[in-house]
Amino acid sequence: MLWVLILFFLSELREIPDGLQPFTFIPSLLAHVIVYAILGLALGWGRWMSGGQSGDGGGARRPPSHALLLGLGYLYGALDEWHQSFVPGRTPSVVDWVADVVGVTLGYAAALYLMGWGGDRDRPKRGPPLRWHS
Repeated sequence: MLWVLILFFLSELREIPDGLQPFTFIPSLLAHVIVYAILGLALGWGRWMSGGQSGDGGGARRPPSHALLLGLGYLYGALDEWHQSFVPGRTPSVVDWVADVVGVTLGYAAALYLMGWGGDRDRPKRGPPLRWHS
């Protein structure tokens, strides 16, 4: 939720404040991909924390579906672009939204990978964890 508030704050800016000037070398589309990849990571991590890591079917609450979480990320990107139409000096862009979608998808995929795929049925079967012997 904190990251959504940060994204809202960033889209509310009319111009880049002096404190963020060192980051202006990042092209706009790459910046969209990066900040929305962080949102995707947060969504994937949230799914994992809500029970997506348990594959034992032990009665744990079922986590939200991947499609729902990705859809929420994509929708937030679209709403963020629409919101910019009300901010003087800002304009919405479909191209920016596509960069947001790419970012959410990459971040979510990275979260799934880092969390061991984060699902019960969709997690690949793995052997026992590697153990280091001395």
